Amino acid sequence: MSIAEYLKRECIVVNPSSNDKDALIKELAERLLEHHPEVDRAEAMEALFEREKLMSTGIGEGVAIPHARIQSCSDVSMAFALQRKGVDFNALDSKPVKLVFLIFFPKEKVNLQLRTLAMVSRILQRGGLNKSLLKAESPEEVLDIFKKYEEAKHF
Repeated sequence: MSIAEYLKRECIVVNPSSNDKDALIKELAERLLEHHPEVDRAEAMEALFEREKLMSTGIGEGVAIPHARIQSCSDVSMAFALQRKGVDFNALDSKPVKLVFLIFFPKEKVNLQLRTLAMVSRILQRGGLNKSLLKAESPEEVLDIFKKYEEAKHF
């Protein structure tokens, strides 16, 4: 299991137009839904914002992982945003979020969700990776950075 396996170039946004948490989640979700038409839009949006109401998905160190389990989703689907300005996500450490992974999981695959969230969290909390990502200028660069880190087992 790797980020590069699930994250596609078309679902990476460098410098998104959204400057607040809800708008950024919507922007990333729309991008993901555009490339995964099998996922029910209404179900996905409702699940994402219900999850966010429970507790912020801002995990600290400038990272957030909004996510939801969705009946209409058949496999892990990911989108990623690099927002250099930072967005207030009500993160655990109160720092602005600059790296956002949005992930949909199949509703019935709880173990897959837990393994994937652990992997993404572990990778994104590596300082060197975050610094490299913040310098990326394109979706291709972002994807290349993830591939390099995963191949080198820096996590």
